[in-house]
Amino acid sequence: MSTSSPHSTPESLDLSKWIRDGDRLMWSQGNAEPITLLEQLIEQRHGLGQLDLFLALSFSGRLRREHCDSFHYESLGGLGTNSRLARQNVLDVHPMQLGQFCTDLHSGRFPIDVAFVQLAGPDTAGDYSAGFDHTYTRDLVSKARVVIGEINTNAPLLPGTADIRPDELDAVLYTDRPVCPAPVAVPDEVDQKIAANIADLVPERATLEVGIGALPSCVLAALANHHDLGIHTGMITKPMLDLIESGAVTNAYKPVDAGHSTGSILAFDRPHNLDHYSLRLRPSRETLRFATLARHPRMVAINTAVEVDLSGQVNAEYAPGGYVGAVGGLLDFVRGARASEGGRSIIAIRSRTSRGRSRIVAAPSGGVVTVPRSDADWVVTEWGAVHLAHASLAERARRLISVAHPDDRETLSKAWHDRD
Repeated sequence: MSTSSPHSTPESLDLSKWIRDGDRLMWSQGNAEPITLLEQLIEQRHGLGQLDLFLALSFSGRLRREHCDSFHYESLGGLGTNSRLARQNVLDVHPMQLGQFCTDLHSGRFPIDVAFVQLAGPDTAGDYSAGFDHTYTRDLVSKARVVIGEINTNAPLLPGTADIRPDELDAVLYTDRPVCPAPVAVPDEVDQKIAANIADLVPERATLEVGIGALPSCVLAALANHHDLGIHTGMITKPMLDLIESGAVTNAYKPVDAGHSTGSILAFDRPHNLDHYSLRLRPSRETLRFATLARHPRMVAINTAVEVDLSGQVNAEYAPGGYVGAVGGLLDFVRGARASEGGRSIIAIRSRTSRGRSRIVAAPSGGVVTVPRSDADWVVTEWGAVHLAHASLAERARRLISVAHPDDRETLSKAWHDRD
C-alpha cells in the first residue's frame, strides 16, 4: 500500500499497474459498489491474467458468465444479482457467518490482494469515509496489498465515520454517477398479515434487527405505534428511516450507542437530511459480536427465509436451481437475540412460493441448513405464529403444520408420519 499521495484521475486507471495474475479482489457492496472501477476491471480483464473475485451483495448485475474467461467467482452466497451467477453454476460459495468472515478479514486470516472501495468525502481534515458500506470496508483498506478508491460525490459522509486517510489509498478515481439502488419490492396482503402477526410479538422498548425486502418493510410499518424502540441491525433501509420518523424509535434503552440507530450498511439512496436520523455506522465484526447483541435487553431479530422444515431447521440460502442468499448475519443475530434478556428470534415466511410450493417443508432444498433446529425460536406465516424453542420434534412438526397453507397440511402431516 502506498505511503505517499495516491495517483488520481477523474476518468480511468490502467489497472495493470496494480493488479497481478492470480490476485484475489474484493470491493464494497450494495449501494457502495464502485461501478466505474468494476466496469474498467471488466473492460481491461484480458490484460490482467486470471483473477479471483470475491463477491458480496450486488445490486448492479455487472458481472456475467462470459467474464469467466478471466474471472473466477467466489462469494458468501447468491446475494442480490449474484444469484444469477449461482444459477449458472459459476459461483463458488463459502458458507460462512458474516461476523466470522469480517473478523477473519480484520485479522488477515482471509487474505485479499486488491480492494476497490467506494468512498465519501473528503471531510475538512482531508479524510474519507466508507459512505454507504461499513461492513468490512475499513478492514479491506487496512489489509489489502493494493487499495483503489472510487470517490463518489453521491456517497454520504456521516459525522465520525471519515477514518480513511488519503495515504492509505494507492489510487483514486472520481465520479458523480448515481449509486446502484436497492431493489424496491412492494408488499401485498399476505405480507401485511405476516407483519401484523409479528407486531404482536415485539415488546415495547425492544431493540430491532430487521432485514431487507417487501416483508421486512411491511413489518417495520406495522411497528409505527410501538414506543421507545431501538435499532441495532445490519442494513438500515428507507422503511427503517420511516419508522424513526414515526417517533417509535428513540434508542433510549440501548446499552450500546444509546440515542443512535446502529447498522453497517445504508441500503437506500442518500436522503438530504441524513444527519437528522442519528445513525451510527460500525463494521459488522462489531455489530454482529455475540456479547454486544446479548447485552441488548429485548433484542428482537426478525428475518426471512426460503424454507423451514418440520424440525425447525431454517434454509435462508438455497432454492431449487441455486443459491439465492447467504448465511450472512442471520445466525449471528438469531443467537444474540436468543441470549438477550427478554429477546427472541423471529423467522418470517410466506406459507407458499409464488408458484404454489409450500415453504414449510419435510426437508430443506439441497440439504442446506442456515439456522440449526437447536436455534429455533419463533416462526411466523400469514396463518399465525408458533414458538418452537423447548418443544419436542413431534410438537414442532404439529405447530409448523398449523401455520402452513391449509392445502399443504395433509401432505406435510403424511410426510412427517412416513419419515424414515
